[in-house]
Amino acid sequence: MSGFSGINQFGSLYVNGQKLTFEDFDKDKNGEISQEEYNSVLKETNLDSVELATVDSDGNKTISEQEFAVWEQKIQMQDAVNEMSMTISKDFAGKTEALAELSAALKDYIDEYATNYTGDVAVMAEIFKATLPEKYEEFKQTILANDPSTIESSVIDEIYDEISKDENGNPLTGDLLARLGKEIEAEADRFVKNYQGNNLREDLKMHLQEYMKQSDAEKLSSAVEEYNTSLATLGSYLDNKNDLKALKEFAEIFLNAALEKGVTIKLEGTTIKTQAAITTALNKFSDSNELKAALDEVIANLDTETFINKIAAEEQENAENSAYQEFIGVQGEEYAIDPALIDYSKIDNYNAITITLGNKSIDEKCRPILNNDALKSQMKSQIETMLQEKGISFDKVATVFENVYNQTINETLQQDGISIKLGFSSIVKNDVLISAFITNFNTNIAEAINNMNASESDLNFQDIDYSLAVTDENGKVDEKLAEALNSGTPVTILTRRDEEDNTAEKMIDRLQSSILTKAKTMCEANGIDFDASVFSTMFNNAKLAALNSGGATDKKVLGGLLTIINPQMLIEEFIKNFQESYTAWVESEASEAEE
Repeated sequence: MSGFSGINQFGSLYVNGQKLTFEDFDKDKNGEISQEEYNSVLKETNLDSVELATVDSDGNKTISEQEFAVWEQKIQMQDAVNEMSMTISKDFAGKTEALAELSAALKDYIDEYATNYTGDVAVMAEIFKATLPEKYEEFKQTILANDPSTIESSVIDEIYDEISKDENGNPLTGDLLARLGKEIEAEADRFVKNYQGNNLREDLKMHLQEYMKQSDAEKLSSAVEEYNTSLATLGSYLDNKNDLKALKEFAEIFLNAALEKGVTIKLEGTTIKTQAAITTALNKFSDSNELKAALDEVIANLDTETFINKIAAEEQENAENSAYQEFIGVQGEEYAIDPALIDYSKIDNYNAITITLGNKSIDEKCRPILNNDALKSQMKSQIETMLQEKGISFDKVATVFENVYNQTINETLQQDGISIKLGFSSIVKNDVLISAFITNFNTNIAEAINNMNASESDLNFQDIDYSLAVTDENGKVDEKLAEALNSGTPVTILTRRDEEDNTAEKMIDRLQSSILTKAKTMCEANGIDFDASVFSTMFNNAKLAALNSGGATDKKVLGGLLTIINPQMLIEEFIKNFQESYTAWVESEASEAEE
């Protein structure tokens, strides 16, 4: 049954477009219709067969004029129900059992209504028709409340409400919610399809809550334990001939548990989503040790992230990839700062002249002018506006902006022609200094962004947050080291003679996570496998080279050890050494892979 085909409990009184009357049945005109008269008319007209007892309400084996009038009204009431066929078919689409239940309920309702009706019979059908929509909704809600698909939809809505906010009560993004909803619906469909219990609502909700809050490894922990226990009965050495059959039985139990728990497993290229897939996958193995190795790998790689966290991480990665794709279409030159849009009146001492004594004090007196928030915030605002017009978040270049800004300060302060030498003094015109700074910044930001947007097959560190090098595990920034990192000036650290200072080494180690991400991305882009041991070796070698390059030196002094660190020089040397060695290794691996 694909839809509601109507009910025909009370037959019809129409023949060739003409309606039969009481008189058409009452052949002997005695005011009642006998069984013989009734049967005769039905035979002559080929009307749908309706038992006389259905019409004979008092059971005297004849139909009175009043009973005939009620029969006419019941047929009209039946017609009123059948006029709702399209609505009923839509409401009960695909619900065959529920539709049959509704049809029976409507038939009974017509009989009950007629039996209990006490008004004018001539208008009974009209009154019935007016009340039918409300009664239909009542039947629909009652019947569908127990329908599996209705229960499923209701439970999904409840679960959806539960996950609409994160742990802090903040609404989740629309894309993430849509993805979660789709995954939950698919899992609910799978569960309902295979459900054999007696309380679908409670069991489905419990299952979905577990599904979201447990990782694949947690869901299958009991199955893994059972598999390992069974495997132990075969001993440490597997005999292919004798043990393969048993091992396949153990594997089948484990894989069926994965199906039951909604965990998708891939075994030697076969994705296990059905019982047939289990059979197909296991039939590929003719060696028990190979099967054991494949199962060990599956178990070892079971996801340890919860469903929600896994989906959230994937969505975050998708969002970042999307933002990256938008960003790479932008040329660095498009981020040029327009000096005409800078309000120089907000910059302290913009029109003043800075007098310095000796070249060493130029940095000390002029750095605050370029690092003035009134200048920096205006330049940042211009770039933010440019990005917003392209639908790109400033977060994409926030770190690059900071790195380039600090780099440009250092370059500008060392630039020839910035200061005028007069004897032992130097004169710096602040407006000339700032103008040169903006020009240098535009060159540097364009180069940095173009490098960022270059192929990921190259290793670049334009967007590395170097402030991590001077931030401890508690998130506290060492202001002294941070200032030295930006300015390129050295920092001295005094320790006792029997102690060692590892500040320089820690600075480099704090960048390891960021460097690791870059290295993995480079490997993937070049189509080679990331090798953790190679990375670790090259990272440590580059670190050692940086520590020995002059970025950090030790001097013994009376009673202790004086360590002199130039954070900027140290980090630059490390980055250069690692970039050169790792790039050479990747290029070599990629070349061998092509041969």
